[in-house]
Amino acid sequence: NGSYNALLTEVQHRFTKQFEFDAQYTFARAEDNQSSDYEEGTYPFSQRSEWGLADYDVKHAFKLYGVWTPKFFHGDKAWIDKIAGGWTVTGILNAHTGFPFTPVYNVQVTDATGATTCGLVYANSGYCTVRPAAYLGGALNNYSNAGFTRDGGNFPNGPTTYFTPPTITGDMPTAPGVSRNSFWGPRYSSVDMTLGKAFGLPRLRVLGENAKIDLRANFYNIFNQTNFVPFNNSEQTIGTINYNAVTGAESVTSPNATFGQGLSALAGRVIELQARFSF
Repeated sequence: NGSYNALLTEVQHRFTKQFEFDAQYTFARAEDNQSSDYEEGTYPFSQRSEWGLADYDVKHAFKLYGVWTPKFFHGDKAWIDKIAGGWTVTGILNAHTGFPFTPVYNVQVTDATGATTCGLVYANSGYCTVRPAAYLGGALNNYSNAGFTRDGGNFPNGPTTYFTPPTITGDMPTAPGVSRNSFWGPRYSSVDMTLGKAFGLPRLRVLGENAKIDLRANFYNIFNQTNFVPFNNSEQTIGTINYNAVTGAESVTSPNATFGQGLSALAGRVIELQARFSF
């Protein structure tokens, strides 16, 4: 099951025949049980407990773009515009809040033979990712990309300080006390621009009067802003729970040193050059 609700707003205005802009803002909420075609979830015994923000949920999204096509010469001097004019400048600002993520523990089960497997509920089940029993509070709320470059991101004291692991009884974890996708990753912001120049060609019998050469330079993320790859569960493992299926002993080891921290970034500045001849 899933739901999506949103407020969509837009402001458009053409100041002259040469300049126009468009601003769009979206306030939205997307929720579901799972965001993939097939997924078991971190507590597959209750679909109700899996209900939460969708992996692709974006609460606030803003886009602003403008197009400037100056025309310097008119009338009997229009032929000069074929040489000196024909410019196009565009700019697009995209910004939105971060995608949600789920903090999880990885469970290693030791069976009667002494083998350690991913095997809650039954041996080699493949089920060993569980959510915390409780969130203890205290995390920071700096969602800028700069905030995720420091050790621990918004969890500077180490992940095990902020969460309580679930109790495992009879190879079954207790119901999670932390909702799915209840924490947020880094925000996204980028500016793209285009600079284009059209050169009109003289009127020729073969090419006609509208023949021209277009040169264009596209700048993606022109200011080279750092934007981290959205978090996923494998990057946000709190630590490892060691569970002995014979004795029932449980301990937490190997806290994840990079929990809550940006580990990889999206593309930096990209410049693309184009040329086109049309007639």
